[in-house]
Amino acid sequence: MDQLRVKKFGVRLRRLLFSSKSREFSVFLFFLAVSAGFWLLQTLDETFEMEIAVPLRLADVPDEVVITTPLPDKLHVTVRDKGTILMRYWHKSLDSISLSFADYDNGMINGRVRVPQADVLKSIQGLLAASTRVQAIHPDTIEFFYNHGMNAVFPVAMVGEVETNAHYYLLDVTISPSEVKVFAPASTLDTLTSVRTMPVSLTDLKETTTLEVPLRLIRGAKMEPERVTLTATVDVYMENTIEVPIVSLNFPGDKQLRTFPSSVKVTYTVGYSRSKEVTRQNFVSVVTYEELLDLQGQGATKIPVRLKSIPEGVKIVRIEPQELDYLVEEVREEE
Repeated sequence: MDQLRVKKFGVRLRRLLFSSKSREFSVFLFFLAVSAGFWLLQTLDETFEMEIAVPLRLADVPDEVVITTPLPDKLHVTVRDKGTILMRYWHKSLDSISLSFADYDNGMINGRVRVPQADVLKSIQGLLAASTRVQAIHPDTIEFFYNHGMNAVFPVAMVGEVETNAHYYLLDVTISPSEVKVFAPASTLDTLTSVRTMPVSLTDLKETTTLEVPLRLIRGAKMEPERVTLTATVDVYMENTIEVPIVSLNFPGDKQLRTFPSSVKVTYTVGYSRSKEVTRQNFVSVVTYEELLDLQGQGATKIPVRLKSIPEGVKIVRIEPQELDYLVEEVREEE
């Protein structure tokens, strides 16, 4: 059954291919292809412009020399020629051109070299067909900076913001390495106090985050390393409540302060990793005799509660009660 179907299909296909309409369509396609070929040849014989990339490298650099700002990796060159020639550049990448460091070394400890465009143009032209003309080279200023080892070490300063989610706590922000070596002329090193990172933006953090951050480029300088690792350590907040006694200070020997109640409840939040470090001794609520006299002068009948000492990393949520009744007692000396 299947063989019969295949045989019928083959018969129909032969009839279709060898029919008069099929022959006419095949002839049409043939002449269309010939016309397209003639049009393409005629078009490619005209003159066009195109941009090509030419790799660039600096050769013969001595071991003791540090290139602080290198040459561009490639040049973007606009060339003009017939289409048939330009097609070669489109299909095949050009070899790189090399500039010898020795040709531009002026013997200075630090140097800036601006390569004459004529030198570059000569090297590029050697890679091209004789009929090809260079119309433009980008970048138009080709330069590099070098250094014979002059350097200094500077701390790394972060630029940007690091923020956590409202329920989390930023325990620490560290940068590794914290210092980098900078190779540059003395005139540049004398103006530096630190090396800055590129802007960092970390928001709504809920866990410890690590990322690599590039350092901000300094013209004519090279940094080792060129990237640092930034770690934002995040901790979750936890809530706790403790009793904090009221302490009186500077009261005369014959007077004694009593508050009702004698302590207050302090509810606070702190990072989980620091929770065990925080005790009631870390909180201090003090009432001085001078404050009490000032309140009495204002006609106040209660003492507002203020914390004079709060541990680092603690966020106060609430104090209960916020005001206290009080009594100043006369202290009788024992006979």
